[in-house]
Amino acid sequence: MVYRPSPALIKWNGDRAAALDSMVAVHGKVVDGKVGRQYATGHLNRALFVVLASEFQGYCRDLHDEAAWVMTDGLEPPGDPRIPILRAALVRGRKLDGGNAQPSSIGSDFSSIGMDFWPAVEAMYPTKRAQWRAFLENMNRTRNAIAHRDDNKLADTQEPITLATFKKWRVTLKGFVAGMDKVVEAYLQDTAGKSW
Repeated sequence: MVYRPSPALIKWNGDRAAALDSMVAVHGKVVDGKVGRQYATGHLNRALFVVLASEFQGYCRDLHDEAAWVMTDGLEPPGDPRIPILRAALVRGRKLDGGNAQPSSIGSDFSSIGMDFWPAVEAMYPTKRAQWRAFLENMNRTRNAIAHRDDNKLADTQEPITLATFKKWRVTLKGFVAGMDKVVEAYLQDTAGKSW
């Protein structure tokens, strides 16, 4: 079967990428090539990391919604009033609706559709799983330190909160999102016989 990107991935590469690009553009207008650490630059740098984590969480939620839809699509008879109830049950209590998109939340939420997420990632990307999990843990620690204004935890972040780090993380996240999309699509093909 030929892989087809999900609507969530299309949105990630479209609207979500545009939102991140606009944040970078604002950063450029404020900094305007000025050298040295400036007060506004530090705040903008922090905002970049929160928005990056936010857009990723939105992607994960979109992908999970689509997977839940696929798992219930085609149930007979069409229009059966139980189908919306089943769909709602697959997303009820979803950790991505109230917490960060961290490895444990992603794994837990995709288990609602019967998917053992991280082993599926490892099967398709054996050399990337540990790297991606560690990256997500670090991204969420950094996001939480910023969002909760915890200066002690922010001082302990593994990388500086700079535009260069944001750009590097964005590339890493883009690779994980593309891989995640393929893993979920393959699971749906194997389990439901179709995808989006």
